[in-house]
Amino acid sequence: MKKHNIIAMALTSLMALPVIAQDSTPAVGDILQGINMFTPEEGDPAYKVKANEKYGTQWGVDMAYGLWNTEKVSDVKRHNNLALLHAQLNQRLIEDKANGGTWLRVEFSGSWGLDRESAQSDTFFTEAYATASGLHADAMGPHEGIFPEVALMQYFAGKRACLIAGMVNLTNYFDAVSIANDSFSSFTNDGFVNSTILPLVDSNIGGILQVELNRNNYMMVAVSRTGCDSGYNPFNSDYCDGYAVVGEYGHIFADGAATLRINPFYTSTDVDMDDGTGERRRQNAGLVASIEAGLVASIEYTPCDPLTIYSRAGFAAKQYLSNSAEFSVGANIKLFPSREDDFLGISYGVFKGQTPCDGERAEHNREQVLEVMYSFQVNDYFKVVPHFQYIANPAYSTSSENILWGVQAVFSF
Repeated sequence: MKKHNIIAMALTSLMALPVIAQDSTPAVGDILQGINMFTPEEGDPAYKVKANEKYGTQWGVDMAYGLWNTEKVSDVKRHNNLALLHAQLNQRLIEDKANGGTWLRVEFSGSWGLDRESAQSDTFFTEAYATASGLHADAMGPHEGIFPEVALMQYFAGKRACLIAGMVNLTNYFDAVSIANDSFSSFTNDGFVNSTILPLVDSNIGGILQVELNRNNYMMVAVSRTGCDSGYNPFNSDYCDGYAVVGEYGHIFADGAATLRINPFYTSTDVDMDDGTGERRRQNAGLVASIEAGLVASIEYTPCDPLTIYSRAGFAAKQYLSNSAEFSVGANIKLFPSREDDFLGISYGVFKGQTPCDGERAEHNREQVLEVMYSFQVNDYFKVVPHFQYIANPAYSTSSENILWGVQAVFSF
């Protein structure tokens, strides 16, 4: 879903080459620009209009129609028939050519059910089952319209550093694997879009410090509250209060064709549980304290123009709100040289949970997900993305499997 939020965006044209010259390293500040700014995609006419650039306005809009159907072994079927929207705006407030300036960041996202049978109000479009973390919130979740991020962004130190503060969406910055970070035109299962272990919250008050160490290395650290559900008042903590600290070290190597990301994290969360009377208590009868820490790592590599591969792995100790371990691997393959913008995507993931949904011991079960999708670029503004998923042990139940298929029609501006 975060179409323009790819760490290696500054290297996009370089990564597409099987052999890269020695002077192909990016300019100073290009890494942070690639993370934060909505850089136009090369050759995309939708971004060739330059009239707003002098005013410091960057924007991107994705509108889509999405349909998916789920078939369970028990022959219980369900579907979602949705209209989807995701928009982002960067507006420069203070210009500073030497350091990068001061910016306002605004993000809007929503999904709307188009019929009475669509379960838009209580499920994710991606239908991730137990692979969806309680803290991670894909902005394409069950909300009719939310602002996952409204924040100020201040560059300094000659574009080598940046501070972002306000209501932040951590999925826009961390774990941004380029081929598995965009549920509009790539993998749609939530377990592939972002790590299911990292506490990548949105709609919460927090801050992010980014530092570009040199032309191949960067670091980020974020501190954010975790008490607000996606789309609600960020100062609200009626049922949950706590904070998360997420870090990232990134290393770009192989002459710009590969990126390694390492994400340590720590969270401390207090969750109010219903005491059986319909009231929530913060005393011994209802309080669940969760202290969680872990590590996630990912790597993506473009060995040649038609192929990009990635892998992500992570674990967490004392995990309460999400998975305790995950591993996924996937690839994007361009099958037809004459269709440069089309690609086939294949991804497989294994997820281990802490809390079972059917009374069984979760550590004895694994949820496994296989997804196959194809992105067909009809023209510069419109693409069609069919996808198929096979999910074994959904929600860590050993007695079932699910088959999901769907299609998205995506308009990008």
